[in-house]
Amino acid sequence: MKIIFVVHGLGEYAQAQAVADLLQRKKENIFFLSKDKLIKDIAFNDNFSIIDEKDNINNILNKTEADALFLCNSHTNISYDLNRPNKIKKIFSLDSNWLFNNKKFSSHDIHKYSTYPWIDTIYALFPTSIFEINLKENGGYYEIEKYFRDRIYCPGFVPSGKSINFSEKQILRKKYNIAEEKKVISLYFGDRTFHSDNYNRMVSETMRTISLILNDLKATNNIDVIIKRLDSDVPDKRKNSVHFDEELSISDLVIMHYGYGTLARIFHKKISVICFIPPIKNEIHSNYFELSPLIKKNAIKHFFFDKFEKTELKDTIISLLLNESAIKDMRRHQEDIFESGEENVVRHFYQQFK
Repeated sequence: MKIIFVVHGLGEYAQAQAVADLLQRKKENIFFLSKDKLIKDIAFNDNFSIIDEKDNINNILNKTEADALFLCNSHTNISYDLNRPNKIKKIFSLDSNWLFNNKKFSSHDIHKYSTYPWIDTIYALFPTSIFEINLKENGGYYEIEKYFRDRIYCPGFVPSGKSINFSEKQILRKKYNIAEEKKVISLYFGDRTFHSDNYNRMVSETMRTISLILNDLKATNNIDVIIKRLDSDVPDKRKNSVHFDEELSISDLVIMHYGYGTLARIFHKKISVICFIPPIKNEIHSNYFELSPLIKKNAIKHFFFDKFEKTELKDTIISLLLNESAIKDMRRHQEDIFESGEENVVRHFYQQFK
């Protein structure tokens, strides 16, 4: 089979890579198509074939014969203004949101999120229980049109990455020259080129505060901490997805933005995590609404970029680094909600061709 992934965004790439890697291991021919050079470079390092984007993506797809197309995700790909490709048999999307209501979201003044109606199958990359808890009829925030609801399948979290036990973690720490007594805090707020100036300003201000807190921890609390920046636009940026997964694995605590593409891996590894979320600006959609199921399930701790108490953040960091009871509690909640999704996606994918 020939299968094409159209990707915009690093979180979307993380989800696409996990599914594409499994399909490639099943001897399928996988191709990536993106307008972004960084994504092309990472996909190349992950050993995928790249379709050279010299033409309008719509024109490329209309000229290409393939068995399947994955839009990653259905909303970021809207900017490419696609029509259903003439020579591609089935269309899928990989999504980690609940925005499948064109009547509500595509015309709203604040948020204009559309979903192509010609997508055959939407993979909402959550366990069913997590997806359903955020529907309005279940006390959540989102309403989904029946038209799209009938096309949605929830396989579990993607990318799920790899679980890691204590001895495996110790081996990786030795590989990265991390002494046994040291605590590793990893920071990940995404690549700034994929975010707005306003978001990047919030991240910069928050990073300054976090740096002050961590320096204070070293000086006054005698905590031996190593800080690792996993953001892809710093000098030691990840070379490929395996490298990124390893760096997550050696972490004792991750402080990050709100991205499900990284959170799923964290849950599988059962690592303490603090998420920062932009302010809620309306009642229609926000990153807080998207993370609400995880907050309700106590799988993460969260703060808002624009309003958080420095003392509360410091206390939370200390607790998730040193308080064994708090650490075990978060790990237990993460284990309770986790379900690996890649195998389920691929199994369901092949059923669509029978």
